[in-house]
Amino acid sequence: MDKIILVPFIISAALLVSREPREVFILVFLPFLTLLPTYFDVEVVSGTPELYFWSAALIPILVAWVLRGFEGYRVHWMDLVILGYLLSIFYGQWANSDYKQAQKLLFNNLMAIFFPYVLVRAFCEDRDTMIKIIRMMTFLGAFIAIFNALEFRMFTNYFDEILRRLWPSSVMWDIGMVLSRWGFKRALGPFSHPISAGYFFSLITPLAIWLYDQRLYRHKKIGRLVIFLNILGLIVAISRAPLLGFFMGLVIIYYGWSQNKAAIMSVVLLLVAVVLMAAIPKFIEYASVTRATAETADQRNVAYRKEMWEAYTEVVLERPFLGWGRFTVPAVKGMKSIDSEYLGVALASGLPALGFYLIFLFGMLFRLLRFAGQAAHDDPVARLVWCLIAGWVSAIFSQATVYSGAQTVQYLFMLGALGQVLIMSQRTHWLAPRARIRTIAAAESPFRFVRVL
Repeated sequence: MDKIILVPFIISAALLVSREPREVFILVFLPFLTLLPTYFDVEVVSGTPELYFWSAALIPILVAWVLRGFEGYRVHWMDLVILGYLLSIFYGQWANSDYKQAQKLLFNNLMAIFFPYVLVRAFCEDRDTMIKIIRMMTFLGAFIAIFNALEFRMFTNYFDEILRRLWPSSVMWDIGMVLSRWGFKRALGPFSHPISAGYFFSLITPLAIWLYDQRLYRHKKIGRLVIFLNILGLIVAISRAPLLGFFMGLVIIYYGWSQNKAAIMSVVLLLVAVVLMAAIPKFIEYASVTRATAETADQRNVAYRKEMWEAYTEVVLERPFLGWGRFTVPAVKGMKSIDSEYLGVALASGLPALGFYLIFLFGMLFRLLRFAGQAAHDDPVARLVWCLIAGWVSAIFSQATVYSGAQTVQYLFMLGALGQVLIMSQRTHWLAPRARIRTIAAAESPFRFVRVL
């Protein structure tokens, strides 16, 4: 029964007979990527890399796009940074295990990171396709949020349990993932962990806000509902880092869309200074405990992360260039959970891999900020870039205290590709749907001038 993983492959291949790769990417790849857990995999042919629902959907699209001559793609130096990141992971894994395992890891990383990034870069050169991709992402988030709200209250993960009953063998998280806080289940849906769920919604919700602002939903009520559901999905994950990152993003959007940026920045800086003066002493006192002396679960979490950074920094420095390999990082003081994506990359693949990853994250952030800062506050393209910045800052912040896993990997790099397209494209001012251009014939005008309203 695990051969149902080939269903998206068949659907993609069938639709490509009559549709363009960009359409199939939206209609097949995005739904299979987002709605089905990424930990269901099958080695269809022995000795080959594992196949997932999302990668099965992607392969025919990728092949069709290559046969069409890499339509829409332009090389950029950031592509080389991403390839450097993937090759660093590959070489680190090869040095710590064997070539076969490293080769599988490279293939899966190319499928999960580089190819979705490149395809979005190519497809979003067409502005209508860009809007359709963004809109599909927000619709999928809204759909998931409905079932995550049920999971939050009823403890049933519909995205996992139905598929698990069909699966003939055990899979990752086979005993089920049940994490609770304040008497509620932290909903994870198809994302394998509530942290990943919250992280996903913190990336997508700003895009829904932009679509609503530009009247790109069919009706206003639909737009409001989509925004509400995506925020609901973020809340029911009950993951603090993505929640805080999202609120930081809202401040960024308000600032970027405002005409009075100087006044807002002054108020924000004043508030931050006041909050820091009051909060830092309390936080130092709160975090000064160890796991043994912590009085609450929240204090234990803070103490765990502090001890984790102290202990594993030494482990990183023992093998700074190639890391320890994905599956062979030694556990220190019983701390098996590495609650930081940056620390995890350095441990598994070494500091060069972490360097490439940070260049991608902060390089994109700098370029997006520079692009948005040069535009008018009401420029639709700049407003979209500010929403991307909001999600990007949330991602950078969240990954300091949580890992980047499940579908958030693909989504982060796809949104990075979207930002690349906006930066690389010649600036054009999009007209909001409410704006109309009407030309009056010269013959109708007394002085035979053409009037444009």
